[in-house]
Amino acid sequence: YMLSGSVQRSGNGLRVNVQLVDAAGGHHVWAQKFDGHSENALEFQDRIAQSVVLAVILELQLTNWKVRDKSPPGIPEVRRLVNEALMKYFEMTRDSLLVGIELAEKAFSIGPDNARAKRTLSIVISMGVAFGALPRERGVIERAVELAEAAVRAVPDDEIARCILSFALESCGRIDEAIAECRHAISLNPSYPTGHGDISMLFALRGQVDEAVREANEAIRLGTHDVIDFWRHHGLVVALFAGGDNQRALEAARKVVRTKPGFVRGALYWAATASATGNNEEASRAIHHCLSQLPHLNLSNVCPGFVPRYVKDHHHSRFLEMLSRAGLPSS
Repeated sequence: YMLSGSVQRSGNGLRVNVQLVDAAGGHHVWAQKFDGHSENALEFQDRIAQSVVLAVILELQLTNWKVRDKSPPGIPEVRRLVNEALMKYFEMTRDSLLVGIELAEKAFSIGPDNARAKRTLSIVISMGVAFGALPRERGVIERAVELAEAAVRAVPDDEIARCILSFALESCGRIDEAIAECRHAISLNPSYPTGHGDISMLFALRGQVDEAVREANEAIRLGTHDVIDFWRHHGLVVALFAGGDNQRALEAARKVVRTKPGFVRGALYWAATASATGNNEEASRAIHHCLSQLPHLNLSNVCPGFVPRYVKDHHHSRFLEMLSRAGLPSS
């Protein structure tokens, strides 16, 4: 890739044009213009540098996923805030997600009609709930769904927005609708790993183990070890546990926790799979790991609640039984 730019002057005014070009293919990956004044040159330069770094990182990530963002970026300030929010999202810690929500809220307040701002706020809210940074309250989840639905209405062929809507629908237990959105995203872009990873999780929750494993492996293949690769492996864990393949599920769960220790959902499956394989001491350590981060968790609120519920009762009951054996408190 080649980054280039130009500067135009008009009195004290400055306009900087920056573009990122695929050196091999010659096509433009990303471009943006920045307006400022010469008397604030250093501050203007810092703002451009920060925006360029964020945008290039995110655009290269999309390029690796073979995704072309179809939603309009909006005015420069909205674009900057959205990019900063996404960088915090990709850190995926409880603290970073809260910062991401704050940034996305600012972007949405400036550009309430901007589809990128809507979908970004939706996903940081949904992921905030998934990581335990936000309470799993009906109003919180419904807002994530409404924002994602608005983004999809604005740009119906945006596979990113479709996956974000699917994730929000999963959070409120609307599994069939979530699968429909994932299928649509995959039809729009079969190379987008998030579509395959998200539908893998949904198939796993529905007990469609073979389909879930196949889609998880496809997501892992397409994702090329990026920052959210742990999520795809987690989908594999949920599927393998439902299918009773406890040892493989445990091995995959260990990998998830090694990669993302703060992902308590993953650690709960680590506990359940360790318990299911008779690794009692490891299961106990896994529960201690979970409770050290979210001490309020117990058998009454973990699932449904913090963790999405398996659709089939016997899968759900077995998950809770293994967590109980591992030492998760009853209340």
